[in-house]
Amino acid sequence: MSLLSSAAWGSAGQRHLELKELAQAVIRPLKSGLHSFNNVLEMLLHINADIVLPDSQTFHDIRQEIENMKQQMEESEQVARKELQQLDGETEHLTAEQSRLANQKSQKELKVEGLKIQLESHRSSLESYKEALEKQRDNLKSAENTRDRMRDRRDGGENVRNAGIGVMFIPIVGWIAGAIMIAAGETERNNASEAVDSANREIKNCESQVTSYSQKVSEYNSLICQAQREIQEADNKIREVEATLRSMSVKREAVSNVQQKMRCAVHQLGKLCGVGNVAELQTQRLILLEPVVKVMEEMTTALGQIDGNELLHTEGINSLMCDIKEKQNKLNQLVDTNKSIGEDSY
Repeated sequence: MSLLSSAAWGSAGQRHLELKELAQAVIRPLKSGLHSFNNVLEMLLHINADIVLPDSQTFHDIRQEIENMKQQMEESEQVARKELQQLDGETEHLTAEQSRLANQKSQKELKVEGLKIQLESHRSSLESYKEALEKQRDNLKSAENTRDRMRDRRDGGENVRNAGIGVMFIPIVGWIAGAIMIAAGETERNNASEAVDSANREIKNCESQVTSYSQKVSEYNSLICQAQREIQEADNKIREVEATLRSMSVKREAVSNVQQKMRCAVHQLGKLCGVGNVAELQTQRLILLEPVVKVMEEMTTALGQIDGNELLHTEGINSLMCDIKEKQNKLNQLVDTNKSIGEDSY
C-alpha cells in the first residue's frame, strides 16, 4: 500500500505523518551514504596521494566507501521512484473517478430536465382538471337549483295538477290541455334530475383526475429533489477528488524533486567509482567531488520541503552536511596549497 494512499488524504495530520514516513524511508539510506562520503573526505584529507597505489588498503577503503554511498543513494532513489509509481497509479485512478463522477452528474442533470418537463405537464393537467372541477361544481349547483325549483313547483302545484286532471274530463280540448301540462312538468323534472346526476358524475371524474395529478406532481417533485441531492453529492465528490488531485500533484512534485536529486547523486557517484586511483580522485576534486556535495545540498533542501527540516535536524542530516562542506573546503584549500607549492618548485 502506498505511503500516500488516497484513503489518508482526508486528514491533514495523517498526510503529514505519511510524508514523514516517506522522508524517513528516504533518509535512512541517505544518512548511511552521507557517512560514507564524509569518511571519503576524511581519508582524502589525511593521505598523501603520491604514495597511494590502486592495490593498497587505503585505496580499497576509499573505493569501498564510495561504492557503499552509491548503493545507499540508489536505495533512496528506489524508495522515491516506487512512491512516484504509486502516486501515478492513484492519480490515474482518481482522474478516472473524476471523469465517472462528471458523467454521472451530467446524466443526473439531464434526468432532472426531463423530470421538470414532465412535472410542468402534470401541473398543467392538474390546473386544467381543477378548473374543470370548479366548472362542474357550478354546473351541479345550477342543476340542483333547477331540480329544486321543479320540485317546488311539483310540491306546491297540487291544485294545478288536480285542475289539469279535472280538465282531462272536459271533452276534447280540456282533456288534451291537462295531459300536456302533466307531461311537460314531468319532463322538466326528469331533465333537471339527469343534469344533476351528470354533473355529479363529472365532479367525481374531475376529483379523481385532480387526485391522480396531485399525486403525480408530488411524486415528480420528490424525484426532482432526489436527483438534485444526487447532483449535489456528485458535486461534493468531484470537489473532493479535485482537492485530492491538487494535493497529490504538490506532493508528487516534491517527491519527484527528491528522486531527481538522488538520481543525479547516483550519477556523480558512478563517475567517482570509475576513477582509476586516489591521486586522480584528489586532482579531479572540482569535477567530481564538488558536484556531489552540491547535489547533496540540493537533495537535503528537497527533503526539507517535504518535512519542513524537522527530520533533517532530528536525524542529524543537517549537521552531517555541515561537516561534509567543511571537509570539502579544507580539501580544496589543501589541494590549492599543494598546487601552489608545486608551481613554486618550478
